[in-house]
Amino acid sequence: MIFEGGIRLIKRLASHLGIQPVGILNANDSGNANTALVRARHVKCDESPDACKNCSSSGRICDGYAIHRLTYTRSTLCLPTVGSHICRVLNTDERRYFSYFQHHIIANFVAFFDCQLWQRLVLQMVDAEPAVYHAVNMLAAIHEDSVGRKMQLTGIRLDYPRHRFALEQSTRAFALLRKRGRSHDPQVREVTLMCCLLFTLSEFLLGHYHNAFSHLQSGIRILNESQEVESGSKDQDVVEAFRRLDIMGAHYGIGPFMASNLQFEDQGLSSFLPPKLKNLEEALQAVRYLMAIEVPWVTKCWSLSGTEILANYDQLCQKQRAILSALEGFAERFEMFCQHKYATLGQKEQRGADLLRLQYLSQALIIKICLMHGPVPEYLIPEFVTLLAAHEAFIQKSPERPSIFLDIGIISGLYCVSNRCPDYRLRVRAIKALQSWPHFQGMMNSNLVSAIAIVRMQSESGMSCQQETMPVLFDTEENLTQFFEGLAVT
Repeated sequence: MIFEGGIRLIKRLASHLGIQPVGILNANDSGNANTALVRARHVKCDESPDACKNCSSSGRICDGYAIHRLTYTRSTLCLPTVGSHICRVLNTDERRYFSYFQHHIIANFVAFFDCQLWQRLVLQMVDAEPAVYHAVNMLAAIHEDSVGRKMQLTGIRLDYPRHRFALEQSTRAFALLRKRGRSHDPQVREVTLMCCLLFTLSEFLLGHYHNAFSHLQSGIRILNESQEVESGSKDQDVVEAFRRLDIMGAHYGIGPFMASNLQFEDQGLSSFLPPKLKNLEEALQAVRYLMAIEVPWVTKCWSLSGTEILANYDQLCQKQRAILSALEGFAERFEMFCQHKYATLGQKEQRGADLLRLQYLSQALIIKICLMHGPVPEYLIPEFVTLLAAHEAFIQKSPERPSIFLDIGIISGLYCVSNRCPDYRLRVRAIKALQSWPHFQGMMNSNLVSAIAIVRMQSESGMSCQQETMPVLFDTEENLTQFFEGLAVT
C-alpha cells in the first residue's frame, strides 16, 4: 500500500549491485515552472516555430529554438487526421500527436469508466487554448515513447526523438502560460489547472516523482485558495482528477493536501453509502469516498512502530472495524446491484464493475493486515488466494489493457499479494501478473511495484530466493542492472 519502504529496498539493492544514483534532481531545484522538461535548456526566445519573432525582428541571431522534426518508420502507428476546427498553424508532428492524444490516450483514460474531463472538457480547451494544446502534445509524445519501452521509467532523455519533441512542446506551453498569467483573464485558472494536470502526468510517466508531486501540489494549492469549485461546475471533473491523485499520493507518504480530502475524515463512514446502488457511477463514487478515508489511514498505520501500535491498539482496532464494516456494507449493496444489473451492462461497464469488486476485495485484506508488523499469519493465505485468482481472471478476461488511467485498478491488490503474502509462490504469481500488464494507474507504475516486490523477497531471504520462487523478470544479470540504473536516474 505505502511504497516508501519498497523504494528504500530498491535503493539498497541498487547499492548492492554497485549502481550509483545519477541525475537525480535536487529537492530545492524546482521553481514554479522549472520542471526537468524545461530545465533541459535555457529559453530565450518566444518559441515561434522555425524562427523566433523576438530575435529576428530586432536583427539578433536566435539561439533558442530550432524545431525538431520526428521521423517515422513503416511500423509507426497510423492515426486519423486532425479536424480543421483548431484555428492555428500546426506542423506535421503537432497534428500527429494531437491525433494520438484524441484516439489513443483518451481511450486509455476512459477504458473502464466514462470521464467528461477527457471525453469533453480537455478537447474544448485544446480548441481555444494554445497552452493546453502544446501540453497535450507533450503528454502524447512521452506516452507513446513510454508504451514503446513497456512503461519503464526512463527520465528525460534528449537522445530520444519523442522526448526532444515533448521538450519543445513543454517550453511553448510554459511560455504561453507565463504570458497569460500576466493578464486578468478569468479563464487563466482553468487553463493553468489543466496544464498542471497534464504536466503532472507527464512527469510521472518519466519517473520524475519529485517534479510530478510539485506540479500536483501547485494545482492543489490553487484549488484550496479558491475553495475548489461549486458542485456542478465544469471544473468539477478537473477537481476530481486532482482529488484522486492527492489520495494516491498517500501511498508514498505525501498528502493528502486537498481541503475536501481532509474533510472526509470528519464526515465519517456512514454518509458515503446510499441504501441502494442505482447505477455503476454511484458505486464508483462510493468507493472513491471510502478510499479517501481508508488510504491515508492505512498509510499512517504502516508507518507506525510496533510500540506505537500497541500504545494505541484499542483506538486503531476500533477504526479498523469501522472501515471493514463500511466495506462489507458496500460489498453487500454492490453484489445485489450486480445480481440484478450486471447482465444488462455493456462490456465496458462490466469491466468497470469487475474492477470495483477487485477494489473492495483488495482494500478489505489490506485493512486486515495493516496493523500487523512482521510476517502475516498463514491462516490468511486463503484470502490471498482468492484475491490473486480474482485479479488473474480479470487480466485474462480483459482484451484491452490501457497503459494509463487515473481511477481504481489492479496495482494495489497485486502489491498486497506480492509483498505481504506468507506463501512466496503466490507472491511470484502476483509479480508475473503485474509484469503481464505494463501500465500506470495514476502515479503507480506496475514495473516499479513488481520491482519493489522482488527486492522485498530478496531482502527477506537474505538477498537470494530459492530457484522455484524466483520470478522471471530479467533474462540476464545485465538486464537487471540496466533496470536499476534506470530507476537510479529517475
